[in-house]
Amino acid sequence: MPKSTIAGHPLHPMLIVAPAALIPFGFILDAMHRATDNDDYANAAFYSLTGGLIGGLAAGVAGAMDYLEIENETEVKQTANVHAMLNGGALAVTAANLALRRSGYKHTGGSLALSAIAAIGVVVSGWFGGRMVYEQGMRVKGVSPVEHAPEARMPGDERVVQALHDVERYAPSSGPMLH
Repeated sequence: MPKSTIAGHPLHPMLIVAPAALIPFGFILDAMHRATDNDDYANAAFYSLTGGLIGGLAAGVAGAMDYLEIENETEVKQTANVHAMLNGGALAVTAANLALRRSGYKHTGGSLALSAIAAIGVVVSGWFGGRMVYEQGMRVKGVSPVEHAPEARMPGDERVVQALHDVERYAPSSGPMLH
């Protein structure tokens, strides 16, 4: 299976932003609802968790494509296994939390605890994802353990790459100066 790529860059890190933000934010909103009894917070938490679940499923597909290219019996595979289990667990807990709310957006009973568990799972999993990149070189050009796997190509990738390079040409080549 090819590794997940769009316009020559890894897709998984681009997709993790939504669940990494929305699932913990859903917990914060649930806690605010519990503290204030303002239903707007519960409504917002429902949509935040829904977005986190959908985004997490998309990120999971891209991550699975990369995962399948990692050699077995390696340290990076061990880290990837922990990362995948934590994310899968967080998504399962989030799905259960949303199922508890199927008759309404308000959290009931243990759903605040479910929001907390999912948020903690996502945050801890992010640490393992960072370890794969920063310590083990996963998808880092020149050192990645899956560098030689073929890339999944998206239609129009070449045009996207060209458009991104065009945008880059108009950006200043120097940054702010602090004197």
